[in-house]
Amino acid sequence: MQKSGRFFGAVFVLLVLGCFSHVSARELKFITLETAPWASFEPGSDRPIGAFPEIVRELERRSGHPIEISLRPFARINQDLESGDQDCTIILWSESRASIVEKGAEVYQMPFGVIAQKGVTLSSYDDLKPLTISLLRGLKITQEFDSDTSLQKEYDKDYQIGLLKIAHQRLDAIAGAIPTIFYMAKQENYPDLLGDYLVMKKIPIVLQCSKKSPNLDVMQELNKVIQTMDEDGTLTRLLNDNSYFNQ
Repeated sequence: MQKSGRFFGAVFVLLVLGCFSHVSARELKFITLETAPWASFEPGSDRPIGAFPEIVRELERRSGHPIEISLRPFARINQDLESGDQDCTIILWSESRASIVEKGAEVYQMPFGVIAQKGVTLSSYDDLKPLTISLLRGLKITQEFDSDTSLQKEYDKDYQIGLLKIAHQRLDAIAGAIPTIFYMAKQENYPDLLGDYLVMKKIPIVLQCSKKSPNLDVMQELNKVIQTMDEDGTLTRLLNDNSYFNQ
């Protein structure tokens, strides 16, 4: 009888814990920018692929909170976070977003700078002087680079145009998010187009949750899960698998 009582007592505890676990689980909405290799749709499908979906799926598995993923244009991200229609995002941090989100755990330090065509030496800022460099309109690299009128800059609407110009020997280098540019060169079938690169700054990619989210109270739990993923090497593995390399 005593053993039987212990057994049923243990079952009761497990059932109670299961109920609390079920009650505490929240259905969360995560939004981010649609740009490979961070996040994009699988060809011929609406299934998100890339570093962000893989990180979020692991976050979902470890936290127990179901997470719905949305990929949207940049302007829509701020709009949905400000209204609370989306709970969280994981994107580059910007102080301009500080009024609408809480800043959370860091996921990656995104390197920005200049990548030269293979065979062109690029090891210091002075090496930029003789180069013609493709730069996205509106993109800021560093104050020195942005204000340097001695540099030969060509303003383009996307990285593909810059890569095409390099492939046709029309310029020497391209500025921007270094992992993204290397990934796009491979996607555009230019695997051997680029060589030396110069990192000029890093911007953290971090968890950011809307201040109007009804689920803001779970953010600390999500932060701890991300920190654990960092400590056990999971973040590094998922990022490396999706072309984000360590500096």
